[in-house]
Amino acid sequence: MGLEETIGRIEGCNSIDELKHTLQLITESFGFSAYNFFDTGATHRDVPFFMGTLRDDFLRGYIDNKLLALDPCVSRARRSNTPFTWSEVPVVPSAGIRKSGAQKTMEFAYDHGYREGFIVPFHFSDAIGRLNSSLIVFFWSDTLQRFRFLISRRKFDLHIIMIYWAQRAVDLVGEKFRDGARFTERGAVLQEQQPLSDREREVLSWAARGKSALDTADIMKLSEETVKTHVRNALKKLDANNKTHGVTKAIYLGLIDV
Repeated sequence: MGLEETIGRIEGCNSIDELKHTLQLITESFGFSAYNFFDTGATHRDVPFFMGTLRDDFLRGYIDNKLLALDPCVSRARRSNTPFTWSEVPVVPSAGIRKSGAQKTMEFAYDHGYREGFIVPFHFSDAIGRLNSSLIVFFWSDTLQRFRFLISRRKFDLHIIMIYWAQRAVDLVGEKFRDGARFTERGAVLQEQQPLSDREREVLSWAARGKSALDTADIMKLSEETVKTHVRNALKKLDANNKTHGVTKAIYLGLIDV
């Protein structure tokens, strides 16, 4: 498939599932094993928004070991618009006996059979003007010689393709938000979830500003129990564990603005 045909196929995708499937076909056509799209903008979150075709055991280990905060590739991607390979990122060994975070991250990838990777950073503004950072990483399991051959000849094609793919993903996510759907942290669209009511968004907005239920009740001229009820309903709809988790999700999903 040529560059023009590939871009046309991406622009013709009408759903996130279709877009994910198309990218896996592109991934395999370049010789990679799998890909993953990560949100890298929310530095405080141990579990970022992500979607892709990595094995569950890799993803679970990456999250459980909190490697997002240690991954040197993520740090570089946040500060760059230029694609790069794993081998271009210096892995500085620790001075003591314990391994550095960068060493742990790269060894984790090697242990799962991924010998190299190619990362495309992507920075954009969403529908309400917030700046976002993300990356798409392609995982390589074949020989390093083949990887270097591919990158020397086709990295610019892959970069261009991913600019179009990421923009189409942003467009489709925006359409889903307008339709009242939302994304989970694993990237699945939950169409059946009811959207937050105006009151629920408002109480979460005040919570995001540090207001207690009593403060919010005074501001909104409601009883404290009514405010707490709105919060509980919002957390249930967001599948959030607590108020802080709910506020974080609501901000991330664009349901409230702060």
